[in-house]
Amino acid sequence: MPLRMCAIHVQDRLAEAFRAAGCEVLRLWPEPGASLDLPAELAAHSFTPDLVLQQELLGPRVLLTGLERIPAARAFWAIDPHLNAFWLAPYLRLFDAVFSTQRGWSDELRACGAAAATYLPWYAPDRPFTPFARRERDAGFVGRLGPARPVRGWLVQLMRRLLPGRFEAREDLSFEAMLDFTQATRLAPNESITGEINFRLFEAAGCGAVVLAQDLGPEQAELFTPGREILVCGDSLELAENVRLLLARPRLAEAMGRAAWERARREHQPADRARVILDAMNAAPRVGADADAPRWLALSRAGLLEAGRLPDAEHAATARALAALPVQDDALLAARLRTAQAMGDAATADALLERIRADAACTGLAPLLAASMAALARSLAGDAAALAPARDLARRAGADLPPEPCGPVPLLAAWSRRLDAAGLTARGGFAFDPGRHLPGSAEECLFLARALAPDDVGVLRALAALLARGGSHGLRLGVLSELGLRARDDWRPGLELGLCDLRLFRPDEGLAELALARHLARGCGEAEAFAAALVRADASGRLGRILDAT
Repeated sequence: MPLRMCAIHVQDRLAEAFRAAGCEVLRLWPEPGASLDLPAELAAHSFTPDLVLQQELLGPRVLLTGLERIPAARAFWAIDPHLNAFWLAPYLRLFDAVFSTQRGWSDELRACGAAAATYLPWYAPDRPFTPFARRERDAGFVGRLGPARPVRGWLVQLMRRLLPGRFEAREDLSFEAMLDFTQATRLAPNESITGEINFRLFEAAGCGAVVLAQDLGPEQAELFTPGREILVCGDSLELAENVRLLLARPRLAEAMGRAAWERARREHQPADRARVILDAMNAAPRVGADADAPRWLALSRAGLLEAGRLPDAEHAATARALAALPVQDDALLAARLRTAQAMGDAATADALLERIRADAACTGLAPLLAASMAALARSLAGDAAALAPARDLARRAGADLPPEPCGPVPLLAAWSRRLDAAGLTARGGFAFDPGRHLPGSAEECLFLARALAPDDVGVLRALAALLARGGSHGLRLGVLSELGLRARDDWRPGLELGLCDLRLFRPDEGLAELALARHLARGCGEAEAFAAALVRADASGRLGRILDAT
């Protein structure tokens, strides 16, 4: 008897792979909305599954309700955990097994309580190999462009400058048209938003194009071998060198494109991913949170509401669901306060703030942070007396505040250190707005501090250091630029800014910043320190030689 699978937001080719493996598959593609009553939907289709698989959808989210009433095994494939961890973490508690396209995030999702978070990268298309002599363009890129993707725009500008009239960028293609475009392209430069392994790597390799990849470390190297199946470009100067190399040696380029295509067909097909999922689910115990399902769903909705991703019509229902839960633990208490703040419900937010403040037994980091930040927000809005509770709550949480008087910026810096020490450096994918949100991470505390004190060099240095660890190089570029303007006599920010520029496809700006940093270092007698720092960043000595030649 075939395994009966309900596949939600699973693409055609993966669904066909499950069918080829002997599964009877019911595909559901619900319209975007806050939730879908899965038992009711299954009843409408007269379908009783053995396995439910939900795949994360790019775009509006759909939360499944009633999973606890389904006897089937339940799995979730997280496609963009780097952009959605802030709401996915509680939602994943509903599933018996979780898969993630990003290895690093597999560990983080497991730490958040997800059951058996398993690394499962994306898959490549099954396309025939097109000889390079029959491909119509030297290089091309397909992806969203515009103000929201500045780094991608810099990549496109650089490629157009390197290959005038021989490079094409598109963002308006259907999936199949995108594959046709890539299959007719020889070189495919890639760009990741936060250093993640993205779809474009598999799509380009599966179409036999040479991927000019950013340096994403060993995870990418395990998928496709650098130097044989892809070319890794540590910065824009190396990207330019690789473009010139491949165009000068077309046989090498074609051999590399074919090697990537063969690897994609050998290891990265939908059937390979379907096999991993089925094997894992055969051995997966039922560990999803059945009794606590309303709690995890409410926390997921609260995260979406705070981020502005939940329809307005669902706000009141979300607040009621949070308030109705019988167990008010730390996460729920913090979510209630954050939700009230996001909805502009001042009365509820004030009551929760006072409740947390008055309860000496409340020592959880999440509610103390939310309450402290809510009090700080009231202080910044004109209630001077609210700053004292904000400081008291921070001290209760173990934040190392400076002696009085401690204003908002030192308070936020102390909270940032405390949260970073606790591993709460960033909320994955949360688009923090200092004018609208309560800080929920170490980075967000410093973003608010920067908004309050844009000339504070210490805040800028601390924020740049945090962003360097998180892969948010586009955000870090802006912070380093501000730091360079305010610490004009220090060559170190200029060095970091130059390296960041080079990484983000801005070679002219990067070399100019490095040259200026070297000039500043020589002027203050620290030329050797600059040279040593440059070698640490570039052990090959390539950047030093380029600077010497300019």
